[in-house]
Amino acid sequence: MSESDNKIRYSVRGKKSRFFESDGVDELVAICMSMAQELWVVKEELALLKNLTMKKGLLTRKELENFKFTIKQKTELDKDNKDFIDRVFFTLRESVEAVDSSHDEPPTPPIP
Repeated sequence: MSESDNKIRYSVRGKKSRFFESDGVDELVAICMSMAQELWVVKEELALLKNLTMKKGLLTRKELENFKFTIKQKTELDKDNKDFIDRVFFTLRESVEAVDSSHDEPPTPPIP
């Protein structure tokens, strides 16, 4: 056995980096990081829009709190929400598809 065989492996199945031994943990961390990135962008944009609209007198805080979306706006937001969820869970879905497509693995033993 050579010295390189004793090194810790950081990847399993291709170029994907692995940091935790438990299945799914890396994918969940990636999902959390994606959500954190998305959330931060939205928080910055929201703060900017609130400050600009109130500073220019275009909206009051009360108008902002009492606003209701139209049906068309709500439908568009629902589509954006679905796209967001698809982006967030892309990593997990990708790993599940990789497992499903590997036919050379033996079947899982039945649970007693």
